Amino acid sequence: MKRSTLTKIIAGPAMAALMAAGAASTASAETDTVRMAQQFGLLYVPLHAVMEFGLIEKHAKKQGIAAPKIKMFKISGGANINKALLADTIDFGAHGVGPALKLWGKTKGRFKIAISMANMPLKLNSNDPNVKTVEDYLKVKDHKIATPAAKVSIQAVTLQMFAANKWGKADKLDHLVVSMKHPIALAALMSGGQTVKSHFATLPYSYQELQSGKIHNVITSYDILGGEHSVLVMSTNEKFRKANPKTYAAVIGAYRESYAWIKANPEKAAEVFIKYTKSKLKPALVKALLTNPKEIAFSELPQHTMKYANFLHKIGDIPQAKSWKDYYMPNSHGLNGG
Repeated sequence: MKRSTLTKIIAGPAMAALMAAGAASTASAETDTVRMAQQFGLLYVPLHAVMEFGLIEKHAKKQGIAAPKIKMFKISGGANINKALLADTIDFGAHGVGPALKLWGKTKGRFKIAISMANMPLKLNSNDPNVKTVEDYLKVKDHKIATPAAKVSIQAVTLQMFAANKWGKADKLDHLVVSMKHPIALAALMSGGQTVKSHFATLPYSYQELQSGKIHNVITSYDILGGEHSVLVMSTNEKFRKANPKTYAAVIGAYRESYAWIKANPEKAAEVFIKYTKSKLKPALVKALLTNPKEIAFSELPQHTMKYANFLHKIGDIPQAKSWKDYYMPNSHGLNGG
């Protein structure tokens, strides 16, 4: 009996040491670096907040792991975000619902949406006085429509959805669509005299265009889809999530916190946006946009993503999704999404 008790006394510290070693081994197995990518515009304020306040590092410590190094890249266009994810040069990429679905389909589910990020009406604007409706694009000459990525970006896919519903031919306007960064498209429309006379824009570019007096709105994505919908999401590899469960949880926690922080601190959020983008917009204007739910709302709730999924399946771009949960990671499955 005494020997047995002694063995337990000896085994106790030894076991504790082994468990500690095991915990250290598990922690060291997690990646020490998280590589992320954003694009251009007000949609990316959550990424700015995550960087500004070290939110991933904060949530990593809550998970009991060492804070990873965070690398943030700026990449234009959903197609290029997808390429970076496929090449394993980034771990998380923020892109539109359209590119995210195409990536999911192309990789047979290896890549999925980690979290929804924002709702925003994409605005198709033009400086061409002869273009008042989408139907007018059938008559234009020397006229191109700028989107972040032709055929792939959520703007390009949304325009295809309109064309399919209107004319029964999704690619009816594809010959007009070109790839162009939002800031460059803004400059082209504002200067005039360019081949690019329309821009399917996000904030703050859409606001700047419409406030100039030179440019008018043709249609919005909310008009096309029949209401508010998710625009921006963030995707990652299933392999990354499974290999780094605590790091993954830290990233999700960080973005959830950033959404709440932006809502509670719109004035400070405006300042962070200006700092990270070197925008010349006045903080009061950025704050006004951030606090207008008709212009932008940060949310992890998937909204009307199945409309995009069903359309992309119909035109043969992706497999049939039985539910939005097919292309979202499990952390979102408890939400009342669609």
